[in-house]
Amino acid sequence: MDLVDRLRLDVPVVQAGMGGGVAGSRLAGAVAAAGGLGTLGLTSPTALRRAIDEVRTRAPGRAAAVNLLMPFVRRGHVDTCIRERIDVAVLFFGGDRDLVDRLREAGVFVLAQIGTESQACEALHWGADGLIAQGRQAGGHLLGVEPALDFLPRVLALAAGRPVMVAGGIASAADTEMALE
Repeated sequence: MDLVDRLRLDVPVVQAGMGGGVAGSRLAGAVAAAGGLGTLGLTSPTALRRAIDEVRTRAPGRAAAVNLLMPFVRRGHVDTCIRERIDVAVLFFGGDRDLVDRLREAGVFVLAQIGTESQACEALHWGADGLIAQGRQAGGHLLGVEPALDFLPRVLALAAGRPVMVAGGIASAADTEMALE
């Protein structure tokens, strides 16, 4: 699957869904308008609905993603994502088959951020559409335990053709080339 086409992206760049107001609608909308995938951090369901609407206003016709930081996710967050017809949900720190099935049935593309091979296998077992392989160089909440570019080839093999993105460890053109190979 060509993720860039599926998500209507101009560039294969996914903005992290940082919480605490950092990844709000202004940043996510700007990233989406520039051709990448803007990702909203988790807020209350009411604020999340407003943020999704604002991203769509700032970047009409572009994909919108929501970072579901699972220890803090409640039914209202998932209901909002489905009702607002987000394009992508990023599961972070967990998930399960029921959640993935519910999101996918609503047309949401589900990515799971993982930092170990066992987490990758678990997310694939849930039916995640793709993975974000996080290296230990990533910022924020950390799942990665080894350098991203060392971890990436094993995740690609496990994913068996599903899309895989990398988080952390991309600091130069050479790093980008290695990740895209």
